[in-house]
This record gives sequence, C-alpha cells and structure tokens, in this order.
Amino acid sequence: MMVAIEKSKTIFFSLLFILLFISFILDELVSNILSPLGIRFFIVQTIFFTCSLSVPFALMLLFAFLTGLTWDSIHMAIGVNNDIGFGYSIFLFFITGSLMQGMSPFFSRGRWEAPVMLVGVSTLVFLLIEWFLISFARAQFVFPQNFWRYLWVSVFFGMVVSPFFFYLILKLSKLSGCSVVVIGRSKED
Repeated sequence: MMVAIEKSKTIFFSLLFILLFISFILDELVSNILSPLGIRFFIVQTIFFTCSLSVPFALMLLFAFLTGLTWDSIHMAIGVNNDIGFGYSIFLFFITGSLMQGMSPFFSRGRWEAPVMLVGVSTLVFLLIEWFLISFARAQFVFPQNFWRYLWVSVFFGMVVSPFFFYLILKLSKLSGCSVVVIGRSKED
C-alpha cells in the first residue's frame, strides 16, 4: 500500500514538473501574441504559484530552484553587462513560493478563494522585488513608463487564470491517484 502511495506521489510530482516545463513554452507563445498590445502575462509564475500549493515545502524549493534557473537561462542576455546577477529569480521564486505555501491548508481543503487572491499578491510581490533589485543595482529608483498598468494587468491576469490551473492540478492529482484535496479530515490527522 505504501509503495502505491509513493508511486502516485512520484507520478503527480513528475506531472507538475512537466507542467512547469510546458509553461515556459506557453509563456513564449502568449508573450508573442500579447506583446503588441503592451501586455505581459507571467504564465510561468502563475503556474509555479499554483503548483507550489500542492507540493511539500522541500519540493517547492526544488521547483523554485529549477524554475528560477530556467527563467534566468532564457531571459538573461549573454555577454551583456546585466544589472543583476544570474540566479536572482531563484530567490524571487523561493520568496513567493514560500508565501504561497502558507495557503496550502486552504487549497488542501478545496478552498480556492484565498489562494486565488494570493496568486495576485505573489505576482505583485515578485514584480515589485524584481523592480527593486534592478533599481538598486542601477542606483536609480525610477518607475518605467506604464509600470503600474503593466503591474496591475499582470496581477489581474494571474488571478483570472489561476482557477483554471488549480482545476488542472486537481485533475492531474486524480489522474495520478495522489489526492491533494482532503475533505473531512479529522483532528487526529
């Protein structure tokens, strides 16, 4: 019985890892469609935030490391003097993933209201800390043009699509046989 449970968890965690990998591909496709409109939707961050609710803390740290490493590998220019060092987004994913871990009891009870709001807050925190780190490295604390519109549109999109990703994660958990929603838990558990 224990082997079957561990096997289902391994399958579920592997499916979440594949979902995170697919999010990088979707991010490139969606950004090409929305960039002429001046809109940036952070699909990788949104999927990472939703996945971080359904995994243990140690696995969330691994996801934060791999997602941040891949994010920096894709978005950092090689041979160009960067404002901030390679790997800074690992820190950002760690901070926001830890924030999301606080809502995992709500998610495990099937409550999505607070986690959906926290996806927006985490997106806001991610973008503001990123702006602060870049501004600190440049020693110039100036908001770029349309920064607030860019910020609030990203937060709004993250909150609007996160229920879809929560639903997708629940379907993946049922597919793998690893339940992430526990309804009717007793106090002894």
